[in-house]
Amino acid sequence: MTSTPTPPGRTLRLHVEIAGSVRQVTVKPVSVDSSQVRVSWDDTSYVVDAVPRAGGFSLTMPGGSWASREVTCHTVAPGEVMLGLDGLHVRARVGDGRRAQQAGAAGAEGEHVVAAPMPGRVVRVSVEPGDAVTRGQGLAAVEAMKMENELASPVDGVVSEVRVAVDDTVEAGAALVVVCAAESTQGDHD
Repeated sequence: MTSTPTPPGRTLRLHVEIAGSVRQVTVKPVSVDSSQVRVSWDDTSYVVDAVPRAGGFSLTMPGGSWASREVTCHTVAPGEVMLGLDGLHVRARVGDGRRAQQAGAAGAEGEHVVAAPMPGRVVRVSVEPGDAVTRGQGLAAVEAMKMENELASPVDGVVSEVRVAVDDTVEAGAALVVVCAAESTQGDHD
C-alpha cells in the first residue's frame, strides 16, 4: 500500500452513508510526492495527511494546531466499513456513483455476511435462521473494549445462518450472521 491513495490529479467521488445520512465526499491528492489528500463534503474541506497503519490509517488534521488521530478501518461487508476513532465505532457504506446505480438496478441479491468489525465477545444474538429481517435491523452485538457494537442487516431478507452464540469470542472479520436478500416480488400476484 502506498501513502498516496490515488494518482495525482485523479479525484475520487464517493457516496458515503452513515446512519442513513448520505454525503458525496471528494478525495483528491495534493501532490505526487505527498501523503496529503484534500477531503471535501458539503461546504467543508480539509487537507489531511493519511499514512497507512496496521488496521487503518493515521490521519493528521488541522484543528488550530495539528492534531494526530488514529482512525481504524475494517471491511465488514462488500462496500461497508467499520470506522473507529477515539473508542467510537461507526458503520459506513462507501461506494462510487456508478456502483450505487448498479446496485440499485440489480438489487441486493444473494447472501450478505455480517461480520465482526473487531475482535470481541458476542453479547447478543437477536435472530435465528428463518427469521425475516429488514435493512438496518439489529442482528447481533459484539462487545469490544467495553463498548457494545450493534451489527445490523445490510438488506431486507431472511436469515440463512447464525454462526455464533452469546459469549463466543470472535476475531475481526469473523462471520456472525448470513442474510439472504429478499427477492423482488414485483409482478407476482397470488
